[in-house]
Amino acid sequence: MIKQNNFGPMSADYNIARKGYPDEVFKYIRSFVKKDKPVTLDIGCGTGISTRQLKEYNFAVSGVDKDSAMIEIAVQRSPEIPYFVAPADKLPQESEYFDMVAAFTSFHWFNDEESLKEIKRVLKRGGIFFAVLKVSRENNNGYLSIYKKYAGANFDITKNHFNKEFLIKSGFSNIEEKIFYVDEKYTIDEALTLVKSLSLWNLVAENRKKEMLKELREYYETELVDGFVIMHREISIISASN
Repeated sequence: MIKQNNFGPMSADYNIARKGYPDEVFKYIRSFVKKDKPVTLDIGCGTGISTRQLKEYNFAVSGVDKDSAMIEIAVQRSPEIPYFVAPADKLPQESEYFDMVAAFTSFHWFNDEESLKEIKRVLKRGGIFFAVLKVSRENNNGYLSIYKKYAGANFDITKNHFNKEFLIKSGFSNIEEKIFYVDEKYTIDEALTLVKSLSLWNLVAENRKKEMLKELREYYETELVDGFVIMHREISIISASN
């Protein structure tokens, strides 16, 4: 049985379909880190979308992900950035190495005591951990109803992002949360490719995937704005001090 968080087979679609994060997110993160070029780990980096953005904002960044197929694409896209294959609870870096550790729409997969102790270990004293999550704003949106129809009502585990219990248990302090909003534009084909890059795609039965894409296409065709599918996003940033 394919695990929900097995992103390797969808790495190509992931790299094409996933959009980055708005400037406001990086400016906000930058306000916490006073160094000119903070040494940073992008954990759960996938194909390196957020890693490349961090580099653009003058972070001395490395990326790590447990999936070698995702890292392979990340290296192809930005060979100058150091990338590593490792799970969040077994990081290869030495203790107290990073000024900052960030997780972009990945924290919900490893918000557990073992991983957070490991993140805390590689952070310098006084270092900052950021967990960034981009989700849909519309609770009753039609396409979310279709997701549930084919992937099941419990497909969305991003709620784990907001559980601060393990941050507190692991000794993090000054825990804060900030919310940003952004609208993303997709063509219908781009929106359908995005679906195939989501973890819920692993929950859809093989014999129903074409049916799901057909239903989504029909829905998107009724919702176009100037020829585009508009997805209203909420971006939550949790910050915590080591």
